[in-house]
Amino acid sequence: MGEDPVLVMRDSCGKINAFLNICRHRGNRLCRADSGNASSFNCAYHGWTYGNDGSLIAVPNERDAYYGELDQRKWSLIPVAQLDSYKGLIFATFDPAAPSLLEYLGEMTWYLDCFFDRREGGIEVVPGVQKWTIPSNWKLPAENFAGDSYHVSWSHLSAIKTGFAGDFRVSPATEGTVLSPGNGHYAIAIGPEDVSIPPEPAILEYETQVRSEVTQRLGKRFTRVNPIAATMFPNLSMLRAASSTFRVWHPRGPDKTEVWSWIFADKAAPDHIKKPVQARQHQGIWPVGHI
Repeated sequence: MGEDPVLVMRDSCGKINAFLNICRHRGNRLCRADSGNASSFNCAYHGWTYGNDGSLIAVPNERDAYYGELDQRKWSLIPVAQLDSYKGLIFATFDPAAPSLLEYLGEMTWYLDCFFDRREGGIEVVPGVQKWTIPSNWKLPAENFAGDSYHVSWSHLSAIKTGFAGDFRVSPATEGTVLSPGNGHYAIAIGPEDVSIPPEPAILEYETQVRSEVTQRLGKRFTRVNPIAATMFPNLSMLRAASSTFRVWHPRGPDKTEVWSWIFADKAAPDHIKKPVQARQHQGIWPVGHI
């Protein structure tokens, strides 16, 4: 969808819709808030007002400027061509001829399950999103999560020296692999018995306790590979290591990327596991840059 602004919202009936986030009158950005609740959207330029189902519901001076001849039904917000979801993640495209979401994901669905559906109830996202910009094309970070373990010993040297990284991708290993489920998707996996989380006793104990449940839920494949990073083509990446995070790489021209990052935990995890994750998010331990 490139750099086109998109407005995603539930209508009054609870249905999720997505539209091009511009007013149909002069192309002004309609909604400028990152999140919130609204029953209607009022354009700040000429006051055209849209319902939360995308329909045009009010036009200033409709009688004396348009003489009552404006057919408002023809000037609703422009919807995306296709909208679907998988495990709580919402995807859309402007291409009506694109394959269905499940067809596009293909074998990638199992790898998404390893991040977002490994326990009953799926995941719980910590409220808030972190944003920063990086001076690179969006393809660089997407590729980084898709198979670049080569950078770890250098880019994350401080975490290694403090011991926070544990043995994760630092000690020699023979069971790690990079997998290609097709359609441009990639995943980095370590051996099923390798540890990809920080050496915090509570988290290590939790992972040990849920191991059998996760294995039963994900199936025999999980006894062979343990996905810890992945990129769903083109620009959604996820990581289970020092933190559980997923990120969207938004292109901002050819040489700049705006990163949107969320932290998550298993919804079924006990509070003493969730709270440290929430605290790190709110204390800003993960980098927050300029927008």
